[in-house]
Amino acid sequence: MKKTPDNPILTVVKSAQPVNNTGEADKWADRRIGDYCISHSCIFFMRKGRDNKEGKINEIPTPLTHNFVALIAEQINLDDGLKQEAAFLVEGRQKNGQPLPTLTIPATQYQAMQWPLRNYGGRGIVEADQATPRRLANGILILSGDIPITTVYQHTGWRHINDQWFYLSGSGAIGAEGLNIDTRVELGEGHMQRYVLPAPAASPGQMAATLFSLLYIAPENKAVGVSLFCGVVRSVLGECLPVDFALFLSGQSGSQKSECAALALACFGDFNARRFPANFTDTESDLEHKAHQAKDAIFVVDDLAPGSSQQEANKMNTKCDRLFRGAGNQSGRGRRNADMTGKAAYFPRCMIVATGEDTPKGASLLSRMLVIEFKRGDVALSSLTSLQHLSQKGELSTIMAAFTKWLAPRMPDLKKTFPNMVHSIRDKALAGNFATSHPRAADIYASLYAAADIYIEFCHEVGAINSIRATELMETIDDALKDAIRAQGQFQKQSDEVERFIALLRGCFSAGECHVSDSMNQGPPVQHPFIWGWRTPSEGADVAGRGQLIGCVNQINGELWLDPEATFKTVQKFASSQNDPILIQKATLWKRLLERGLLTTYEVSKKSGVKRPDVKRSVTGKRVRVLIFNTNVIENVDLIVNKDIKSEHSGDD
Repeated sequence: MKKTPDNPILTVVKSAQPVNNTGEADKWADRRIGDYCISHSCIFFMRKGRDNKEGKINEIPTPLTHNFVALIAEQINLDDGLKQEAAFLVEGRQKNGQPLPTLTIPATQYQAMQWPLRNYGGRGIVEADQATPRRLANGILILSGDIPITTVYQHTGWRHINDQWFYLSGSGAIGAEGLNIDTRVELGEGHMQRYVLPAPAASPGQMAATLFSLLYIAPENKAVGVSLFCGVVRSVLGECLPVDFALFLSGQSGSQKSECAALALACFGDFNARRFPANFTDTESDLEHKAHQAKDAIFVVDDLAPGSSQQEANKMNTKCDRLFRGAGNQSGRGRRNADMTGKAAYFPRCMIVATGEDTPKGASLLSRMLVIEFKRGDVALSSLTSLQHLSQKGELSTIMAAFTKWLAPRMPDLKKTFPNMVHSIRDKALAGNFATSHPRAADIYASLYAAADIYIEFCHEVGAINSIRATELMETIDDALKDAIRAQGQFQKQSDEVERFIALLRGCFSAGECHVSDSMNQGPPVQHPFIWGWRTPSEGADVAGRGQLIGCVNQINGELWLDPEATFKTVQKFASSQNDPILIQKATLWKRLLERGLLTTYEVSKKSGVKRPDVKRSVTGKRVRVLIFNTNVIENVDLIVNKDIKSEHSGDD
């Protein structure tokens, strides 16, 4: 009779494919591979040890887990478009046979073996031994056998896979042959996972023309519809030419701006006005990362509202600056790990559509966006309701799926021709002299116009429209786009820091926040003292200067001399009281005043040739530096710009 071994664990044999009692494959079955084995749903390490009695070297089973076994079912290579990281899909089982939650453990966190306690709690006890984490990590890898490796994409948009172009969404990859569901795309938690396109129809036909309904959603404000339509089709072409601007839908509450933004977003998945992927309460890093994930798609950031305090307003504007400047510059915020290795610098790769009651501050920031102003009543509610019904049925996303399928085989050519097309249209726009509101206006117009032209070509080719209708649509889009671009001038002017400074300076004089004296007698100016901040305290009393004295006026020569420090402090205080401070430094502001011709005199250093905005003048017997303006800057409503400016040479650097 065969003797039973003292320790049954030693009898566990290596099995390439363990089976259960019914002969089926059983990955949880007892088995041994190398120095590691599974026995009774626990993992053991077979340690070599010397028998004290006979002096022989024996194998001593050393438990690594107390009440569970875990195996790696799959290695996942997570690809977010900027970096690739490995992760393990871990399945577990308790000693009593109950399954444990399936976990995705980043490879960088796997070796430390802290994840069993963190995720399983008392159901995943690792034996307390200094060498156990290292041994258990190796043991799980070895006992898992041949681990399949899968790439999981963590972004939407175009990727070149196996020499073909595919458009990724949560449903898989759409290529020239349709939807491939075997391509895995995981976009994380929250509403980001709603970026899902259905399988494209074999022949979209008339359905493709449905998207043109967006053009007519606001009959009295055509810029609304054209910006939404062009923004949707332009976003899909981001791989051909990165989108370096954003759309900003501005209007008071109830103007339907969020509902319209939701329609554009619904072209890419199951979205509505209560399911936006982001809002302005998200952190800067979160916004950057999600805007990077939403590659070649619409990405809505909702509800930029006026801050309840100056601090809150500043925080919101900083967030806007980082997001929109990142889109405009196509660059992210560089950071370092503790060991000084670089972190991935995420930046927007989408068409950002932001909504808010107020526009972001700063002319430079506004130049990176197309602002569309909504008024109550602009949006036709019947058209809005009809499009919302189509989005709920998934027709808008079905159209987008068909468009991406049509684009897939054309991507190699479009990556070459589309940028040239945009540049050609931009040059014509500059020659047409309608896109002069800011330097990027012509680029924005050309980018949106060219994208619309591509979509109309798609519709014509699939039989959704004829050539006559195609021409009519392009004329409608062209006219509305030009009007929208022309309208940007007002937003630029409102945010221009030079214009704001002059307007605020006038406001300071009018509100009695400051005054200037007569350069000859230091009393009230002879002409129009009220304009220069002087008031009569009571009937019959002499006039007196109100607020801070910031300089003097020489009305004979028509010159206003201002103390740079006192002036900036007064104007900044006045602006801050309105929760809208000047955002640039005073030295930069003075240089811009000089560049715009608002300073009538400047100095040129003899050594360096650098222009200095402030010049020396004698005030009350002292030589001080002042900024010299023409008095018309305050006395007249219109700014006096591009004047002849006198220069004075100075030996100072």
